[in-house]
Amino acid sequence: MTNLLFAKKYLPYRVAIGFILGIIIGLNFKDFSIWIKPAGDLFMNLIKMLIVPVIFFSLTSGIAAIGDVQKLKRIGTKVVIVYIIMTIVACLLGILVVNIFHPGANFDISGMSAYDPKNLKAISFSAFLFNMVPTNIINAMAKQDIMQMIFFTVLFALSIVYIGEKGKKVVEICESCAQIIYKMLDIVMLYSPIGVFALMANTTAVYGAQLFGALAKFVVTDYVGCLLIWFTMSGITYLYTKIDYVKMCKSMVPIWINTIATNSSAGTIPISLDCVTNKLHVPMSIASFSIPLGATINLTGAALYKTILAFFVAEIYGLDLTMAQTVMVISISTIMSIAAPGIPGGGIVTGAIFLNLMGLPMDMMGPITGMYRLIDMSHTTVNVSGDVLGTLLVAKNEHIWDASMVDEETANE
Repeated sequence: MTNLLFAKKYLPYRVAIGFILGIIIGLNFKDFSIWIKPAGDLFMNLIKMLIVPVIFFSLTSGIAAIGDVQKLKRIGTKVVIVYIIMTIVACLLGILVVNIFHPGANFDISGMSAYDPKNLKAISFSAFLFNMVPTNIINAMAKQDIMQMIFFTVLFALSIVYIGEKGKKVVEICESCAQIIYKMLDIVMLYSPIGVFALMANTTAVYGAQLFGALAKFVVTDYVGCLLIWFTMSGITYLYTKIDYVKMCKSMVPIWINTIATNSSAGTIPISLDCVTNKLHVPMSIASFSIPLGATINLTGAALYKTILAFFVAEIYGLDLTMAQTVMVISISTIMSIAAPGIPGGGIVTGAIFLNLMGLPMDMMGPITGMYRLIDMSHTTVNVSGDVLGTLLVAKNEHIWDASMVDEETANE
């Protein structure tokens, strides 16, 4: 009985039970579900607490472990290319589903609230590149600006590689600290069934009914698009790596439960790293780089959402997007998804900015904001899943991992 309650191998089952119970309680006991929200917020804070040390220590030790600057350049380039291709494919799939479901057709917008755009400003890709460089790394860590942390940490780790033996002690310290942080994660995750239960109960109580409201068709279109992204990307990964599909999915269940409960790509980094390295057995030298980077630039769900949003709004107002405008939708969606924050609700602001850049009406951002958490569950899940799949593809291409490693370790467990 003690093992069932506290053993790590039973944790996914405990979290799944908390997830299901949260939905049931949220549908039937709304007041209690709202009251218990702080228990979920506590879990989110515990996860966020580990983001900075996980990124710094795991990324530093991982890059230092590669030891070859040229090899690091090659791996880094492959990771970025894979993530950009995934994002573009997500946009194309968004165009496909929106032309199948036509979520904006015959849409009644009477009585809908307008979104206030007074605080919006356009962003540019060049500004995003400049913002990657922190003026104060401590401040960047305090704000949990992941892109700035990654920039500093990569530069720090590269410097260690360049100085060779003189940096060996620093690498050993980072590796030891990384192991300590992973153990802290194990301790934090003991609380995850309660945290997930509280988050799902509150989410279901507050947003569940809106699934059947006026925006149901938009929600369904978005969810179908996310499923298409998953089956397309996972299918390609399966064909290229020959990994056991069921085992791959089973290993990612803790990730999916956490993304649905927290809606945070950044907040799932520690769990994603645990999945990729301890369950799928990808070397930390790649995973420690690709997973944190993916949480920042590989937001396929966000790209899908913006693409669907553009066509959805255009259809509502009877606007036909030309081929040139469609290309613009894909380009801006890709760039903004790379620059988007991997935090809960980040898509609300970027969605409004996106419509502003496209010159489309923003009236629909009011009602979408009211139910955004509902669709962001699928966005975040697809975002983080893409990080794992991209890591497997690059690791296989680099010949440092193959599917047999998963089978061998599973047989020994």
